[in-house]
Amino acid sequence: MEKLTGIMFFATLLCFTAFIGVTYGFGVYLFPALAPEMMRDIEFTYRDMGLATGLAQAGFLCCALLSGLLTKRYGGFTIIRISLLTCLLSLAGIVITDSFMVISAMLVLLGGSAAAVWTPMAELSQRFFASRHQGKSLGLMSSGTAYGVFINSLLIAVVFQTYGWRAIWLISCVLVVLLCAGSFILLGTLERLDQPPKPQAETQMRTEPTVASQIKSLPLGNTSLILCLMLLNGFACIPFQTYLTSFLVDEHMFNLQNSANAWRLIGLIGMFSGFAMGALGDRITIRWSLLITYGALGLATSMLLIGQVETFHLYIIASAFGLAFYAIFGLLPAYISHNYQGNKASIVFAFGNIALGLGGIIGNAAGGMIKQQTGSFAGLYSAILIVTCVSIGLCFRLKPESSLRKIG
Repeated sequence: MEKLTGIMFFATLLCFTAFIGVTYGFGVYLFPALAPEMMRDIEFTYRDMGLATGLAQAGFLCCALLSGLLTKRYGGFTIIRISLLTCLLSLAGIVITDSFMVISAMLVLLGGSAAAVWTPMAELSQRFFASRHQGKSLGLMSSGTAYGVFINSLLIAVVFQTYGWRAIWLISCVLVVLLCAGSFILLGTLERLDQPPKPQAETQMRTEPTVASQIKSLPLGNTSLILCLMLLNGFACIPFQTYLTSFLVDEHMFNLQNSANAWRLIGLIGMFSGFAMGALGDRITIRWSLLITYGALGLATSMLLIGQVETFHLYIIASAFGLAFYAIFGLLPAYISHNYQGNKASIVFAFGNIALGLGGIIGNAAGGMIKQQTGSFAGLYSAILIVTCVSIGLCFRLKPESSLRKIG
């Protein structure tokens, strides 16, 4: 089929970015921001909160695996619709419940919807967006989280004091309803454009390979490198953001206002970094763009490990991490989209999401243990720096997109 151009291209790209914004921003990241206030109305502790977010991560991992298989069976459009409706119903459930067990279950579903919406979008982006736009498109989508978090911060600042935390969840729910209303029409249009002529469809049905055969046919070397990079990304990036505020306040003697300013800068840069680094990747190859983002992550980490972090160091750290964090999670999907075709792209990205989640779990657990054993996060950030250097080395082993024929 012909690639999208003009208004249809921009409308589809904006919708896909909004899908990430609501499933991650409203789903995964809104709860930690509101949890301290929710505790006053619903009886739960920080230990309960940690358990609930861990279960949400488990939901993410399960759906990361299932989404690749289900996308092949039912199609990307169906999985996206189900993910959005799951996100909507989960947000509504949090609005009306007074039970923390129900909230925990809704968080699991929100984590699952966040993972499930990414995988089919990676495949559909390959089908609908020209190769020269893959990097910038998936980069912008990866920045969708930053837009969702930015909207969260506005809602908390404007709505919370007057109407409370339930109103914020309710408004988030209404925004997802509006997104579903508009995007489902667009998805229906794209689905009609994607339909092959009937004889061709029948031929494809007769000759379509199984999931197992497609997995076996994946190139072992390059696919293993991609999964290793996704695992290392999770280990490096997720605990970096998890423990950044604690590291700054407890060990570098910044106050919470300094930390908040740093996070504001991270979010602001993140709103543009995914698109910018993706666009750069379209020009100089995704591999070289990845190397730049790993360099930025290494810079941010190494500056945290110097003896005395001054305020101007903090803003360099925030800028470098904002550049790296949101871009990295879009560049590898763009690389997959460049080099794997159709269902194989979904399968590789699904396994990549699992590796990403596992890396995050390992990194967060290691960070807590290192802090408990040594009294400092320096060991964790030293490990992150080492992992980033390993990632740079692995990037040089990735085959350049220009030398690969699409695998499908």
